[in-house]
Amino acid sequence: SSSSSHGIHTLLEAEKAASEIVEQARAYRIEHLKEARKMATEDINALQTRKNEELANIQKQGADQSELTKTIQADTSDKLTAITAQFEKNKQDAINKLVSAVTTAEL
Repeated sequence: SSSSSHGIHTLLEAEKAASEIVEQARAYRIEHLKEARKMATEDINALQTRKNEELANIQKQGADQSELTKTIQADTSDKLTAITAQFEKNKQDAINKLVSAVTTAEL
């Protein structure tokens, strides 16, 4: 009975340790997704600022605003799509690594 009680206690400790590992992995994933989102937002804002500066410089030179706006919007849209795709790609990689770490963790 003491051996059985010890075995149950050991199983409960293992279950608690596994639960903590899963929670740590969840927190890690959430933190990295937030960081990726923050980085993507910063990249988008920097790109927007740079494109706005380019637009202002070209407008000063008397370029056709309509054509310029279309070009900048298309360029910004393309880069935003690329940044979003990179975020999605990295998000899945982070999830895969977390799942791998959790499923191969030693208890």
